[in-house]
Amino acid sequence: MDTQQYLQYAQDAFGFTPTSALSQSNSNTTDFQDALFRTGVMQKVDFGLSGGGENNNYRFSAGYMDQEGAIIETGFQRFSFRANSNFTVGKFNFGETMAVSFQTQNPERNLGDRSLLEHAIKAAPYLPIYNPNNLQGFQGPNNDADGQDGENPIRVQTLGEHINKSSAVLGSIFGEFEIIDGLKFKSQVGLEYRNANTNIFVPSYNDDSEGATHSSDFATITKNSSLRKSITITNSLNYTFSLSDKHNFDVLVLAEKQETIDELLNSNSQNPITNDLNQVSSEKAFLQSFTYEYNRLGYLGRLNYNFDQKYIFAASIRHDASSRFGENNRWGTFPSVALGWNIAKENFLTDTAFNTLKLRGSWGITGNDRINNYQYSATLLSDFFYPFGDTLATGTTAGGLANPDLKWEETTMMNIGLDFELFDSKLTGAVEYFNNTSDDLLMSRPLAGSLGIHSGSVTENVGSVETNGVEFSLGYNDYDGDFTWSANLNLGTSTNEVKSLGSNESLSGGTFESQDISRIEVGEPLFFFFGYETDGIYQTRAEVDANLNQTLVDGEFPVNPGDIRFVDQNGDGQINADDRVKIGNPYPDFTYGLNLNANYKQLDLNLFISGVSGVDVYNTNIYDLEGMPRLFNAGTNVLNRWTGPGTSNSVPAAGGNDQNFNSISDRFVEDGSFTRLKNITLGYTLDNPALDDYFSKCRIYISGQNLITISDYSGLDPEIGNPLTNNGGNSQYELGIDRGNYPQPKSVLLGVQLSF
Repeated sequence: MDTQQYLQYAQDAFGFTPTSALSQSNSNTTDFQDALFRTGVMQKVDFGLSGGGENNNYRFSAGYMDQEGAIIETGFQRFSFRANSNFTVGKFNFGETMAVSFQTQNPERNLGDRSLLEHAIKAAPYLPIYNPNNLQGFQGPNNDADGQDGENPIRVQTLGEHINKSSAVLGSIFGEFEIIDGLKFKSQVGLEYRNANTNIFVPSYNDDSEGATHSSDFATITKNSSLRKSITITNSLNYTFSLSDKHNFDVLVLAEKQETIDELLNSNSQNPITNDLNQVSSEKAFLQSFTYEYNRLGYLGRLNYNFDQKYIFAASIRHDASSRFGENNRWGTFPSVALGWNIAKENFLTDTAFNTLKLRGSWGITGNDRINNYQYSATLLSDFFYPFGDTLATGTTAGGLANPDLKWEETTMMNIGLDFELFDSKLTGAVEYFNNTSDDLLMSRPLAGSLGIHSGSVTENVGSVETNGVEFSLGYNDYDGDFTWSANLNLGTSTNEVKSLGSNESLSGGTFESQDISRIEVGEPLFFFFGYETDGIYQTRAEVDANLNQTLVDGEFPVNPGDIRFVDQNGDGQINADDRVKIGNPYPDFTYGLNLNANYKQLDLNLFISGVSGVDVYNTNIYDLEGMPRLFNAGTNVLNRWTGPGTSNSVPAAGGNDQNFNSISDRFVEDGSFTRLKNITLGYTLDNPALDDYFSKCRIYISGQNLITISDYSGLDPEIGNPLTNNGGNSQYELGIDRGNYPQPKSVLLGVQLSF
């Protein structure tokens, strides 16, 4: 809302009239979102050199990228270098790969558990961004005079600095010796070395010299560092041979060991004396360090066989151990088998339109150990303060609850598919059905706060989930003539259903306003949204009186006209926790993508479109835009809120019953379906004899990313991403929840490609 709308809204909705001097001059309206977002500039340079001979080859490449973010003071810079080489001397083959990178990131900053977008929405519009009379030159609210505490997002994002720097070295070296014809022994050592440092400095500030809601009398300094060292040693023996020129065998045995050490150091302190010293001191200091070790040991045996490239058989078995499980369950065994029939090689399909027609199927078990380290063991955390009278004593608390029975999560995968190519491979395609069942799921179960466990959850093997679906792809290629083109379409659909949760009735997470959004329950998909179904708004006192018992939390909050009406799902005449139901699914009904390529003489075009359909998003931003729990700036929809019978049946009265904004309900669920032009590139290769003395190829191009998005979603970006991480944890429950996530920016890149 602009200033005049906001001031009228404050008076009408909350009976409050701001009295600060800035609120009296209502001619100023600050668009904080416009000030927060920008058009960034990106530059990227890549250089490559390759060559070789009969017994060797090499490639070296280097790159530089500097990209400004869509939010002010955000950006990413990277220097990278890669080297690959391979040499053969007699029966000995050796080589290496190496990748080195240096990165600097200026991320989006958050403060007070609010995203930048939430700050930008809530800030009073009559407040200017800057005020030279205030310490550090920003302007914020005066809580008494302005009646709210929405922070200045520009100050949050730009005051001081937040810099993440990292460097990484990834490499491997291998040697291979052919003992006899077809029998090769290979030994390889891989290295991963990562170093990261975070520096956060926020000087003292005061957002209003007349009595700021937000101020700090001291500078805060945070310095964190992390170091990862990982070595992987792999030894393998591979034997390839044929019998009677038709029976082809490939046998592999392999042993692999991985050792990883992570070291973390976190520190922060305050400085009440000066803003000129960005160094940690002993003033209100906090210091913490961690060391984690992660080890894996594995063995693999594999057999590949085919008869005349017509009938195909493959089988393998893995035996792996992970340090993330206790001694009793450290090892897991994972077999697999695959069959294939290249029907196109049968006599009855010779001299037909089919170039390829392959029927294939596979079955196998894979293991998952992607959880935090030491989850099987009880842990302790120190540096906790306990009050004893008027003093604080330092103590130690339980960090995590032990689970010695923790073991591998296993996924049994089965698929059957058909691949085909026709008309000299002009028409290609594939169709595949898959069914995966994950057992002994590694999930975080929330714990009661009364247990006193700091982590708040325990990792357990809690049940099983079945996922099945169909994937289809179809392509056409026309490479004849001056104009050539190809098109590839892919479609996919999948569903998942929880089959068991062991002794648990349900699991929940994704907390928002002290309530959980996401839930896991037998018979439902993973992480579905769980809450109340709305049924319009109570318009009159008579409607309320007819439903006196239908108040939330067992009658604790009285309902009035203008409050949201919830559906009494079980028909008991009351609205309480028993009336919560499934209100959304973060998994799409189907996904699709289309890739188009076209060339006409020196002109080339590539276009990629992707999208999803039938996916739900829980948009917490609606809480900020339309929640109206107390006075904040909000979206203009609140101007159409309920103010009397018949005025609105979708936006409730301002400052009404807590159930209007503090209840998880379908009011905040939106359709997240979208179609997006992910990439489009148009290029032209110069055909000028004058350039032949300098370049073997000179191509200019223009490329665009995320230029067009078609969606009914009201948030900044419907493609909010998948928060699942390699370390598990409660982030699993964040799937499909938009908390003001950083949007994927639109970008246009103009480039030149040179070959020598």
